[in-house]
Parts: sequence; structure tokens; C-alpha cells
Amino acid sequence: MSYPPALQPQTRRNPTWFWLVIGLVVLMLLAAGITAAVYLTGRFGGGPVKGDAAFTLHLAGPGGAAPDAGAVDRTKQILHDRLRKSGAGRPNVTTTGADTLRVTVAADDAELARSVLAPGHLTFRIVLEQFHDSPGAGCKADGPAGADPAGRLASAKAKLGDATYQAATALAGPDAPGAAKLTGFDKLTCGEVSALPAAVQYAVPGVTCAMLGRRAPADLADDAPLTACDESVKYRLDVARASIADLAGAKVERSQAGWAVTISFTPSGQGRWTDLTRDAIGKQVAIVVDDAVVSAPTIQAVIPGDAQISGSFDKAEASAIAASIGSGVLPTQVTITATDTVH
Repeated sequence: MSYPPALQPQTRRNPTWFWLVIGLVVLMLLAAGITAAVYLTGRFGGGPVKGDAAFTLHLAGPGGAAPDAGAVDRTKQILHDRLRKSGAGRPNVTTTGADTLRVTVAADDAELARSVLAPGHLTFRIVLEQFHDSPGAGCKADGPAGADPAGRLASAKAKLGDATYQAATALAGPDAPGAAKLTGFDKLTCGEVSALPAAVQYAVPGVTCAMLGRRAPADLADDAPLTACDESVKYRLDVARASIADLAGAKVERSQAGWAVTISFTPSGQGRWTDLTRDAIGKQVAIVVDDAVVSAPTIQAVIPGDAQISGSFDKAEASAIAASIGSGVLPTQVTITATDTVH
């Protein structure tokens, strides 16, 4: 019996256009990868380029003493971490002296970097009083190397005169009779304003929020009452009940009101935060970063978990706050002494 011949497998050939399409796709993917790598390197990596913004920072230890090498190195690491987390382009932090650092970022991110380079000290304080502050004049800067607080307060008293200063200390609040008539506070330097008692800073309308926004971090003690402002409100605040030392981390999240910063606490810090919310039910708690109130929510119930900073923030603002408070406590006092451009 004869059988039909076995079928031989046929080799299937793809048309020429198929390989052209494959080659084109591969080239497009390679081009996209190279473009992304160039962008990311230019945006987030590599050294500074011509036109980048540059900041010179002076570092000081406790009491204005020279910082040790370990504190300088830790400050450098924290600032670089802040800049990276904030999304600033081409962040670079280099040591240029025993107590100086140079920071460079993409020119478009200069203001973002400036906010991240602030001390970033966080406190939580019960609001005692508040009122809407009218826009007013600022104060003349007198530099970080001014006299001690007692010397600056003595200078402020001398400029104001005994009668005006005594009247200011006797005020019950900004609406008290005669408060608006007290003058001379616009002649004070920022350091002199900063040395005034917190009650005077709150009660005297001539002490504006623009002035209070120029205070040195060393004048803002956690264990003392504080007067601070947001964009339009001046607050009289109690002593700090929790601070940045109690934080375990901070992250940016979407909230119903927009962008927010969610704060987690260390075990001991969680206890302080929860106790604060228990004592503040029905009251406002101000969340203060350096010398500004960034949020002042009313506490409705005891909060055994995280805290949230929310407000009219965009993503960049929330990222800057989270980066400033979420990278650890700066071991030195940081002052921007010069700004320039990379040449």
C-alpha cells in the first residue's frame, strides 16, 4: 500500500514592513529612554549648571558657638534630604568652610529652596486668643549677630520710652482702649521686636505680622508663650505641648480640602499629642512652623493617631512643609548670608 508523501513544515516569513515597524518601535523606545534619562539627570542629578540659584549658609552651634564637624555634616545631609523630598531640581549641598555650606538648585526652584532651608522647627500650641491683623509695615533687619535678648529689649524700651512701654505691657488686648494710639513700634528693628514679651507683641496693633515674621529662631522658645501669625490672623499661643522632636515622619497626601501633610509620632510623642488633643477639645490648636501658623484646626475629639496639616496648600507647598519637618531636627542654626547665581 502506498501512502501520500508527508507534509513538510513551511517556513513562515514575515513581510518586510513588519520588521520596519518593529525597528521603529525599538528606536522610539530608545529615544524616549534617552530623553527621560537626560531630563532626570538635568532635573535631579549631576552638578550645578550655569544659571542655577546658589545660597551661602552660615552655621552656628548652641549659643552661636562654632559647630563641630559632625554637626556640619549632619546639617548637610538633612538639607540635601529636604531639597530632594521637596522636588527641587539639581539639589547640591557642599561644605565650603568650617561653618559654611553652599546650596545650589535649579533657578526655577529658588523660592522653594529658600523655604526648605528655613529651620523648620515645628510646635503644637493651644490658641488662647486671636484677631484679624491689618497689613502693616515690616521692620529693619539687624542681622543674626545682634545683641542678646536682654540687650535688644533694653534698646527697644529706650526707643519707645518708659511711658509707651509701660502702657503696652498693661494692655489687655488689641481692642483695649488706647491700644491703637501707641506709636513708635515701627522704629524698632526686627531683633528689638523679637525681644518684646509675647503679650506685648499680641496686644499692640503697631507690632504687625510682617514684623513677627522676621524673628530669629533662637527667640522662639518651646517653653514660653508665643505670638504668631498666619496670612491674616494674629494668634496668642500657649507654650508648646509637642514639637518636631516628637515626630516619626511626615508625608504628603491628598485630602478632601486639597493637599495635606500627615504627621506620625514617636511613641512618647504620640502620648504628648493625644494628651494635647484631650485638653483642647472645643479649642483650636495652632501648628506652627518656625514663626508662622500654618494651620489652626479646632479639636473635636481626642486623637490617638496621626496629626494632619491641611489648608489651602498646593502640592509644592505641602511638599515643602513635609520636607522641612520630616527629615529630622537640624543640629545647627542656619542663616542664609548670600544668594547668587552659578556662573
